[in-house]
Amino acid sequence: MKKTARQIPAKSIGSKEIQSIIHRMLKIAGVEQKDKNKSVMVGLAAPQIKILKRIILVDVKADGKGKVGKVKVYINPVITWASKQKGEWYEGCYSIPEVCGIVSRPLSIKVQGFTMQPPRLQSKFVTEKYTGYIARIFQHEIDHLDGKLFTSLIKNPHHLHKVLASEFPLYRDKMAWKTWPKKQPLPLALRPQKQI
Repeated sequence: MKKTARQIPAKSIGSKEIQSIIHRMLKIAGVEQKDKNKSVMVGLAAPQIKILKRIILVDVKADGKGKVGKVKVYINPVITWASKQKGEWYEGCYSIPEVCGIVSRPLSIKVQGFTMQPPRLQSKFVTEKYTGYIARIFQHEIDHLDGKLFTSLIKNPHHLHKVLASEFPLYRDKMAWKTWPKKQPLPLALRPQKQI
């Protein structure tokens, strides 16, 4: 999870290998979006399934309160602009179950890359602007491509939370994340490495 994913050459975007990876990611996301009584997957990066390629999925209809609906595929995504204004919201991660936290990120971004939308996976180069929760998902997933986890952005130890799967609807839907009582120490494997 701490390695940087490789850029995909433009000529390889439509290859069977890349299509296969995308279908695998879409299958995982589809399963993880079905049960609204637990955390639902709103994004996925290829490194999370041990594939070091710059591919992400983003649900561009997610609202951070359980609503989902339109998963899009992005290849070689790059954030070309981020607002100076930041906001805090909760984040969780498929790669670190039962750990959530409050993260500050830019409220708006512009992202460029190739997009593919299921079911026909034909690529198209796009520049898109997103604000709010969707902008946050892009930043979170692109961080995965660069070997970073959301926990590395949390400076206040009270903002890292232990959230059981059964507690997640309360944490998310009732905005309980703002005052969550269960703190989570950062696991040793996720702590920043000290330079010697």
